[in-house]
Amino acid sequence: MILEHLQDVIVAPSTPVGRSAIAVVRVSGPQALRMCDQIFQGRKRLSEVGGHQLLNGFIVRGEDVVDEVVAAVYRSPHSYTTEDIVEFSLHGNPLIVERVTDLLISAGARLAEPGEFTQRAYLHGRLDVTQTEAVLATIESRTMKGVKAAMAQLQGDLTKELGDLTGKVRSLVTFIEAQLEFPEEDIPTSSVDPVLEELIADVERLEQAFRRGRSQRKGLTIVLAGRPNVGKSTLFNALLEEERSIVTSVPGTTRDLLTGTLRFPGGQVRLFDGAGIGIAESLPDQIAVKRTIGAANRADFLVIVLDATSGFVPADAELLKLLRTKPGVVVWNKVDAVSEIPKLPNVAGEPISLSALKKTNLSRLLDRIKEEACSQGETFFANRFQKERIRNLAVYLKAALDAQYLDMRAKELRETLTFVATPDRQALNRHILEEIFSRFCVGK
Repeated sequence: MILEHLQDVIVAPSTPVGRSAIAVVRVSGPQALRMCDQIFQGRKRLSEVGGHQLLNGFIVRGEDVVDEVVAAVYRSPHSYTTEDIVEFSLHGNPLIVERVTDLLISAGARLAEPGEFTQRAYLHGRLDVTQTEAVLATIESRTMKGVKAAMAQLQGDLTKELGDLTGKVRSLVTFIEAQLEFPEEDIPTSSVDPVLEELIADVERLEQAFRRGRSQRKGLTIVLAGRPNVGKSTLFNALLEEERSIVTSVPGTTRDLLTGTLRFPGGQVRLFDGAGIGIAESLPDQIAVKRTIGAANRADFLVIVLDATSGFVPADAELLKLLRTKPGVVVWNKVDAVSEIPKLPNVAGEPISLSALKKTNLSRLLDRIKEEACSQGETFFANRFQKERIRNLAVYLKAALDAQYLDMRAKELRETLTFVATPDRQALNRHILEEIFSRFCVGK
């Protein structure tokens, strides 16, 4: 589907299945106009007109008229895919759409794979990776703020951000190597630290923008994590205001990952409740705990739930380690059953004390979740490949800041450049491309 199929003519409906006033069938490829001429009758042949023109005519099969249509012609390279494109606007009857698509396949076209039109735009250099992701984000965004952010990214905002980061890192490498090559110039080494700190802050800002993008597009992923019987399921139900999770006093009641949605004016949250994290004896319990840990590792934000009646225990210390690598908040639950809130060692931010059972003080936790999901600032959308690059970038920048010697800093920063620089199209293998385009719909 990658390079070997670029000479194919592809066809697909570009509007959803179902009855409507208008439906669109899109055709793209080197011989698209010639193939369309075989089924289109109008005052001119499509292959004889210039680009960006509309022609009224008929789709025919032999002597039979299938439908009256409007054909929009886009000439290479001034089209979405940079190839010749024809878009037929038909009456929105699924039978007509299927008939026209079948006629074009009979003429030699091939049914497009999901996202193949956008993939061709990428392979021909019209879009880069970040703009490609923005196309999908524009389609999937569930708020107008998300649509606006996706359009900005489609216009190249994220590409510019990453380009600026690359330039700053490259300049810093040049500066450090000048110090190494010309020690007699007595260039001050202390001037490197502020630049590195600024770069790390830029990367952290991008990571926050990615989380905001997730909230706008699919919902920020938040996992309730805690030991068995600390009240996660009760809290899950209280936050959603419905009885979604079964609650009992028996440890291990919750095994499957349950999910619900919290919607706010500026974003939304996908909330997950799973098995309590702790020692599990049976195989099903072990699998359930493993699933919860996996969900916590993939989450954008964590709510660590602790039991105020048992106080802080060693197992809680292991849970708090999860907050070293991602944002989150600590919750003391069951405070209605204690006279004094337990103390927490070495935790950034003040824990939230509440009672999920009595539904007291839930507003503080909801406000914190809303703040994370709807925070203001730049918004970017990223696939797993892009997020991994930014995460690795942060690791190497921090290693460069911690390095004691200039040559070690130069080494870490050279490694940094391999993660921040935009890869060329040959560097992206089939697996990565298929992951990027796998979520697209047919016809886009």
